[in-house]
Amino acid sequence: MSTAMATVPEYGELVPLGEGPVATVLAGVHEATGEAFALKVYPGRLDRRSRGELDDELSAQAAIREDSAVLVPHRVQDLPDGRLAVHMELCAQSLPELINAFGPLSIADALALGEALAVTLATAHRAGLVHGGVTPGNVLFRPSGAPVLSDFGLTLRRAFPRDPEQDVDYLPPETVRDGSADERADLYGLGAILYLALSGRSPHQGRTGEQPGELMLRVLGGTVPPLERADLPSGLGQLVSALLEKNPDARPLDAATVASRLSMMIGPQGTQTQLDRPAFDDFAAAVPPPRPAATTAPPPVPYPVGPPPAPPRALGQPILEYGPNDARRRKSHGGLILAIVGGLSVLAVVAVLLLMYRPDELDAPPAQAETETPTPATASAAAVQLELNNPVDKGNYVELSWRSSEPLDYAVIVAPEGKENETIFVQRNTTYRVPVDPVLKYCFLVQGVANDGRQTFESQAKQIRDANCSK
Repeated sequence: MSTAMATVPEYGELVPLGEGPVATVLAGVHEATGEAFALKVYPGRLDRRSRGELDDELSAQAAIREDSAVLVPHRVQDLPDGRLAVHMELCAQSLPELINAFGPLSIADALALGEALAVTLATAHRAGLVHGGVTPGNVLFRPSGAPVLSDFGLTLRRAFPRDPEQDVDYLPPETVRDGSADERADLYGLGAILYLALSGRSPHQGRTGEQPGELMLRVLGGTVPPLERADLPSGLGQLVSALLEKNPDARPLDAATVASRLSMMIGPQGTQTQLDRPAFDDFAAAVPPPRPAATTAPPPVPYPVGPPPAPPRALGQPILEYGPNDARRRKSHGGLILAIVGGLSVLAVVAVLLLMYRPDELDAPPAQAETETPTPATASAAAVQLELNNPVDKGNYVELSWRSSEPLDYAVIVAPEGKENETIFVQRNTTYRVPVDPVLKYCFLVQGVANDGRQTFESQAKQIRDANCSK
């Protein structure tokens, strides 16, 4: 527990629950009311303009509280040590912990969860609110079993930028590319949540040894594997695939449409589902509250016509919760680096192929080919010319530059003699300075992914210090 936090009298003793991508989450009990709460502490304060924008967002959230599953903070305040604290309701657990502990949800549970989140997004979007970071970690459950969507709004995301590699496998391509976030990005996030709930894995599951740059390219250009479950109801797999379209304009019209389709899959009676599996989240209470009786789900609400939607149905009986002794699990996305002797190294992805070169004298076993490895676009390669200029060796770093006949998203593949390859995602930059060992030989390659994510182009390999870069 932070010493500075102990100097805030009204909070009393606080229990650290976990470290998020930007903020620290703690739990406590209000000394006057005895009410348990969560405190999310950011590493600095907001300027006057940002604070005003945040207040507007919170007011808009409060206005839709009764008609949606949005988790609205109670208040925001500046702490004496210069940090910002967001005071909010303490929830029982999060979706990732539930999945990690017990695997994919049942179809009934996944449909009920998806409908509740779609209703919430539809209500928020009608009120002019964009979430901006719809990921599984923001799906929490109250002790009653009712789901809520936390961390709404763009102000705090802009004021405290997160690590761009954090949760990249759940982010829409446009957000990975340039930080764009709108209603269409929220729909992609909903698709990623449904994909996790139904399959137990992310749409772009990280691979052992995979580097962040490789994963980013896969998000930008790879195809999401279709859901494979024998019990999928008709149309659900197609709906999730549509939500995960790389082109934002190809996703469903709006969240209300998605809510309507999910509601029809649940059926006219409305399904009371069971989620009686314990899990932990960084918002979990230090002492589990008593389990209240399950509530009866309201009937589905048709969209997009009619009055505002009813509050989302609770997901069955309350879920048991653990105490705050299980730290939040941080995803680690290192990349899959394949070494090869005197030839081409292939990173197997669904639609993006990363070709990595090594000097011929590298003594490493050949990589095993993966079954779903596609090949780069060749028939249309002439339509896009990607050329890597000769590297400029500066001793302890190398200046790389390249040009392309069309705008692409680029990755630089660096192959040092005697070491593992490195793939660096550089977005749309056409120059990059690579730190190097002054005594090693190197090969370099640039790959680019087209805007539609369906084609990958590569430059020729270039060397320094007489490295032999062969395919």
